[in-house]
Amino acid sequence: MAESAPPEGAEIRDLQVRNNPNDIFISFLLDGAFTDEIREQIDSGLPVTFRHYVEIIQKRTAWFDRTLVRKVISSTVAYDTLTRQYRLTRSVDGEVMDTSVTERREEMERFMAGVERQRLCDPEVLPGDTHLSLRVKSRMRRRFVLFFLPWNFETSWARIGLTLPARHRAPDAAPIPQ
Repeated sequence: MAESAPPEGAEIRDLQVRNNPNDIFISFLLDGAFTDEIREQIDSGLPVTFRHYVEIIQKRTAWFDRTLVRKVISSTVAYDTLTRQYRLTRSVDGEVMDTSVTERREEMERFMAGVERQRLCDPEVLPGDTHLSLRVKSRMRRRFVLFFLPWNFETSWARIGLTLPARHRAPDAAPIPQ
């Protein structure tokens, strides 16, 4: 699959991480992804999916960084041209987490571009390392080249440091199953 720059101005914004004793949650916004071309594709009834790649990375000195958690959050819209309704589906690693139907374009765009309080993992399974970071990028499939080659656009990685309270750090936690 060919990849290129995202639609001009598309980027991850407002990246936030919230911790509680048993969960790490992430929220962010994919800003600038809705171009006229993407809106036309949706309005024609073709399904459109935005994939958001989320990773928790352990920084290691003099060695490659280690990916501890990897999640793919997919947001899909399919517009029914007869009922004039948007069918929205959100899945995490292929498991459907949320579905809804709306007639409002603004609500559809907010659902597609925003991820709010999505659970990533239990902080107890992360190693007791203070050099953890979280990164997110999004990929928007836009068109087919020569009628059969998918051409994807993706944002660059947005990054934020991840600090766990000392009482939630496992000294030598086992790797998280993917």
